[in-house]
Amino acid sequence: MGMQGDLEDVAAAIRSELRLEAEEAEREAAVSAALCRDMADVARELMAHGDTVAIDAGQRRFVGHIMAVGSDVVTIDTQPRRVDVNLKTLQALRVIKRARSGGSRGTSGGAASLRARLMELHLSGEAIEAGLAGSDEPILGPVALVGSDHIAVGETAEPEWFVPLTSLAYVAFVGTDPSSDLGG
Repeated sequence: MGMQGDLEDVAAAIRSELRLEAEEAEREAAVSAALCRDMADVARELMAHGDTVAIDAGQRRFVGHIMAVGSDVVTIDTQPRRVDVNLKTLQALRVIKRARSGGSRGTSGGAASLRARLMELHLSGEAIEAGLAGSDEPILGPVALVGSDHIAVGETAEPEWFVPLTSLAYVAFVGTDPSSDLGG
């Protein structure tokens, strides 16, 4: 009987040690995965959770739920409109309220990239609000042209503004009617 009890104790100790090693391996894998994440990955995770987030872009803060994430753009539903934020000029992204349920994969309704979204806006002909990194005054007007590294804002014949994509913080339709937003 004593030998059986000793074997059970040894087996329990081995199981405990294996469980601790497995937990440590999981922690190390999670840290390793976190080291490889970029802001788009973080935004996708928050979108999947359905969390309410605050995004600081330019001199503005947008609060809402993430609708879609592309390679360099995150789309947030701010009610009553959607806003597309350039992840390359993003200043901060934080969770305001954790969701208890919901969330989405965001597989539709969003552009694959900021440039693709700008092309959609150009084709719509609608006036947009373009926020610039480091500026509290947005540029208003239609997207006249989408270049390889900039946009022109204003009338197609004579655009007034030329904005490098590296300075573009966000874009949104000027109107507050959510039905006017593309893919909204």
